[in-house]
Amino acid sequence: MRALSFNQVLVGLIVVTALMAMTHRAGMWGARPVPEPPPPTPAAIAFQRAEAERAARAAAAAAEQARLQAATRPAEEESVLAEGEGRSETFAYCTACHSTALIRRSAFSRQRWDELMDWMTNVHRMNPLEGELRTLIVDYLARHYGEREGQAYTNPFLNN
Repeated sequence: MRALSFNQVLVGLIVVTALMAMTHRAGMWGARPVPEPPPPTPAAIAFQRAEAERAARAAAAAAEQARLQAATRPAEEESVLAEGEGRSETFAYCTACHSTALIRRSAFSRQRWDELMDWMTNVHRMNPLEGELRTLIVDYLARHYGEREGQAYTNPFLNN
């Protein structure tokens, strides 16, 4: 076997390198470019739109639910009113129309509480409060939410 000359080896390496470069460029070996996906079909576009609309509706519903929960006040309990005879009746009768906050921040004389019962019946169509139940509730309100010393309280809803 005869030895190859330096020129032959050099030419051989140049030829091999050129062949490798051409085959690499042609994509015959090495990393191949990722082909672009085909364009979506009309059905796929419609599905994507429907999913986006569904997600938007779900987000809007969740936001509305959060808004409503923030606006909803917790249920009141009878215990927020002062303890005493007539508390249960007052709580049951009065909270049918308004919160106990309206009662707790008021400070009226017994006469004014009594007048207020008539006013709520006439103006706001409250069920008439009569007899022993009226006396019990008005007495309770006057005793626990009556006039306070040194402070003049008026009902902003009543004309004095």
